[in-house]
Amino acid sequence: MTAPGMATSVVVTGAEARRRLPATVSDATVTIEVHGRDLRGTAAALAQRSGTLLGFLRAQGAERLRTEATGFEPELQELRGQPDRIKGYAGRAVVSFRTAPDRLPALLSGSLENGATGLLQSGSLPREEEIETARQELAAEATRAALARARAVATAAEARVAGVQRIEVDPPGTPYPYAAEAAAPMMRAPAPVPPMASAAGETEIVVRVLATLRLAPEGAAGP
Repeated sequence: MTAPGMATSVVVTGAEARRRLPATVSDATVTIEVHGRDLRGTAAALAQRSGTLLGFLRAQGAERLRTEATGFEPELQELRGQPDRIKGYAGRAVVSFRTAPDRLPALLSGSLENGATGLLQSGSLPREEEIETARQELAAEATRAALARARAVATAAEARVAGVQRIEVDPPGTPYPYAAEAAAPMMRAPAPVPPMASAAGETEIVVRVLATLRLAPEGAAGP
């Protein structure tokens, strides 16, 4: 870190700060699947189920309600020695929404009773503004810790901190913690289901700081 003959040297110190935030919202994605003999009938059935589901979720106060995707695919019947024949169509839609963690079980169960046929994924996490506020506070905390370590190194080396050369927050190669829970496997609901248990849990936020500072011998003139 110190080149022979140089009046100043460089010290690089790192620090990290962590905080666990309670999950305050839950994001969920549910699917709708219908089957019909012709495309028009399949589209009408999908529209009816989608309308029922969206109406239920709006009435329950769901946030960020949106239809992510809608699609139709022909269902083919294989015939010996002949081209495959279209025997019908499958229509699918994906709907996402946000709610409070304690409301998630009831809304998932209610979705499956009001048009949805499957649960694609769900997860609980803090709101984005809560995460951003925590990251700003943790960045300041980690920076103070990194500077304190640099001063301790300077004192041990009988030097002083001459200036801050560089500070990196979450430098390249630093993994950023993924807040959402792992996606749940697809579930089908052939009949109404009771409310499902749900544990909102917590999310750990981690911020890492890398500080590069110039050191000068004690008694040397300042920059």
